[in-house]
Amino acid sequence: MESGNNPQAKSPMGALGLWQFIPSTAREWGLSSTRSDDRKNVIKSTQIAINYLSYLHNQLNDWDLALAAYNWGIGNVKKAIRKGLVKNNTINLKLLPRETRNYLIAFHHLNRLIKFGYKSEDFRKFPNRPYLTIIKQSNIDNYLNKNDLLGMDPKVLLHINGYDVKRKNSLNPDILVPTQTFIKFFSTNKISFKQSKKKKGCSNRYYKVRRGDSISKVARRFKIKIDTFNKINPSIAHLRPGLLVKVCP
Repeated sequence: MESGNNPQAKSPMGALGLWQFIPSTAREWGLSSTRSDDRKNVIKSTQIAINYLSYLHNQLNDWDLALAAYNWGIGNVKKAIRKGLVKNNTINLKLLPRETRNYLIAFHHLNRLIKFGYKSEDFRKFPNRPYLTIIKQSNIDNYLNKNDLLGMDPKVLLHINGYDVKRKNSLNPDILVPTQTFIKFFSTNKISFKQSKKKKGCSNRYYKVRRGDSISKVARRFKIKIDTFNKINPSIAHLRPGLLVKVCP
């Protein structure tokens, strides 16, 4: 959701790809960045995202908490639980950062679209069939020729895979290609491949103070007024390394 369905999307905080993995989580879960950044690889990153979300659910035993941990970090969620995040099996959304709240809300809206979208005329025209399929990279030319896709814009394959699938010596044997259903409903000759634009400065509600930081420096970095910084951090008069401060009103 954060990526806007763009495998190339990169946040100001360094999260990259369809699933917006940060570098440390990507390394921990085996997404390589030696020759090419696997965070942009749709097949690999999606499998890792499934594994990671399953791990979070096993740790927290609740899908909403797992999603919150995916967005905010499992350590932060566990700390918030100790402070009363969950009462009577209900999550107090006010105790979550605004970005994480919005992430949960967006997920449930998307879930409703998937569950009930068939009732809408806008969605009914699209049949519930596979729009992409996986083939071996070595078979790509045969597949494109057989399906009359030799004239397809290369950006289509780049967009749905996250990398150049025709690159020689690729370490990725499996690739995604359009099915006939995709071809029927979507253009393969023209595609908008613009990177998702995220608001700089407010991608994360909190910032950990570093050595040498001052209120004016932090306010300038996140493009907020000093008065605004003081208003959202009323108990903070001086900064010290390691202190968490709010940077989004």
